[in-house]
Amino acid sequence: MRSLLGLACVCLVGCGSSVYRLPGEPATPGGAASTPCESERYLVIAPTRADVTDEKTKTSHPKNGLGLYRVGSNDPLDLTSVEGLDSPSIRRKREETGSYDTKQIVAGTLGAVGVVAIAVGTILFVNAFETKTSIDPATGARKEENSVNGGLAAGGGLTVLGGFGFGIAGLVVNPGTAERTRVRATRHVFFDPPDGRKDVEALVGGYNSEMKQTCSAGGGN
Repeated sequence: MRSLLGLACVCLVGCGSSVYRLPGEPATPGGAASTPCESERYLVIAPTRADVTDEKTKTSHPKNGLGLYRVGSNDPLDLTSVEGLDSPSIRRKREETGSYDTKQIVAGTLGAVGVVAIAVGTILFVNAFETKTSIDPATGARKEENSVNGGLAAGGGLTVLGGFGFGIAGLVVNPGTAERTRVRATRHVFFDPPDGRKDVEALVGGYNSEMKQTCSAGGGN
């Protein structure tokens, strides 16, 4: 039961971060933010490290690249979900992470269904056992008779087994640690190759220029 709950939580919420910002001066292509609106919307580039687990050796090794952050933040942004940020590199990242997201949703759903099925089956099984109390008319003594509803008990047992089946299926579908760390790295970090620093600076510079225009036009209010 605990493993199924853990599966549902891991799949739907996610695990601890394996991507983090490294020390180093951040760069703000297009110039530093000069208004509260720009500070809220601008992106900065900073050195970022992703710990990636090797699928064969099961050992973790660091990969350094560039991450994007909001001004004053140390939390790397999901490059695939920054509104208005688009390029062939970003689209490629979305394609690479799409199948992983689908696996997570399926695995999380199976785990949640498994938990519900086990809970329902347990209730049915417990309710299958009944104790009936009666009074003996001759002696006035209280009598208790235990009875079992065979159909209800069987249904509860089968439902519990089905719940475990859903849970096992979820564990099979759920991405492993190696795939999880690889996708997390892809989602949060630009690696060279294929994304050199000049390419990233050009991408962010264009984005910040658009945000500056938006703020100047009053779109940040």
